Amino acid sequence: MIDPRASSGEKLTPPHPLPYVSRKALKRVTDWIEPPEQCPNCGSPVELVNNSEIYGREYGGWPYAYRCFDHRGCDSYVGLHPNTDLPLGTLADSFERQARKDNKRHFMTWQELNGWSRKQIYTWLAQRMGIPVSQCHWGLFGVEQANLAGAICEEAIEKMMEASP
Repeated sequence: MIDPRASSGEKLTPPHPLPYVSRKALKRVTDWIEPPEQCPNCGSPVELVNNSEIYGREYGGWPYAYRCFDHRGCDSYVGLHPNTDLPLGTLADSFERQARKDNKRHFMTWQELNGWSRKQIYTWLAQRMGIPVSQCHWGLFGVEQANLAGAICEEAIEKMMEASP
């Protein structure tokens, strides 16, 4: 599903600190999720910030993120799709971010070994995880799902290596 604002005739008013929100960019984001208002990890409010507030300097061409406002150490955040106010996934704390990062390498290796497109690899993984393709994305995975996805890909890689001469 595409964000309804992409086709709306209403003026798009970007939330601070975004300079703009592009209708063309909104159309590119399928299976979008609403910008978060509350942290799923601690329940605190979420704020839209320049990512320099997270990393100490700006990163990327669209340097914005949603960040948990809890300054007691929740440390949950998520980046945005370029030229939009739409999150790339769910807010993740340091444990979730690390699990996503550690396990995604198996996913990328399996994709490369098969020469699959992004759509093909996510369809394959969703079938094996028993979830809808729309819910199969690293930006949506918690620690448990990231570990499962990584294990599925790692097992497939091992079987391929065993079968090759």
